[in-house]
Amino acid sequence: MQQLITAPFFRRLAARLIDLGFALVLTFALAVVVGLISGLVTAFSGGLDEDGLAIALLVWLCYFLAYVALEWFLVVNRGGQTLGKGLMGIRVVRASGTGVAPASSFVRLFVFFIPFFFASQAGGSTSAGWEALATIGFLWSTATLIMVCIRPGGRRGVHDYLSGTRVVLAPRRKVNLRKDIPMMVPRRVDLTKR
Repeated sequence: MQQLITAPFFRRLAARLIDLGFALVLTFALAVVVGLISGLVTAFSGGLDEDGLAIALLVWLCYFLAYVALEWFLVVNRGGQTLGKGLMGIRVVRASGTGVAPASSFVRLFVFFIPFFFASQAGGSTSAGWEALATIGFLWSTATLIMVCIRPGGRRGVHDYLSGTRVVLAPRRKVNLRKDIPMMVPRRVDLTKR
């Protein structure tokens, strides 16, 4: 069996930033469609979203769906590589070194995304509860960043530990939209698959 080498921090960081960029582009595409639909519904129902809450929730929903498509479905369907991970020559595997199951990939996504979502709410709410969640999200994200920076434990973040995964070096893979876009579309996913 081939020895797997833990991915360096800066490759992981670059891959994450590339994926966030792709997620923003996909979010924009989704937001245009969702915005048109919600605009038509609002116009025909006569209701107005005066506080902007519905719009903010729709934008976050679009971003979450884009991120799910890029992170969860691609990790499962593209051999452990999102678009950014493929470009940077890294991939996600189980801690044992085998391929990632859909359930593990979902846990990894959820544990990474939710604290990030809460941290992004800092300063945007007057509610003490939201501010507390934002602080927890920020501290959780900071802890993950520190864990991935340091060598002990194989540079695994909180999301890696809780999902039983790690990120290792892999052959670089170019983006091929003709093949990669269909991998982002949900299809029947067997969550019991190992």
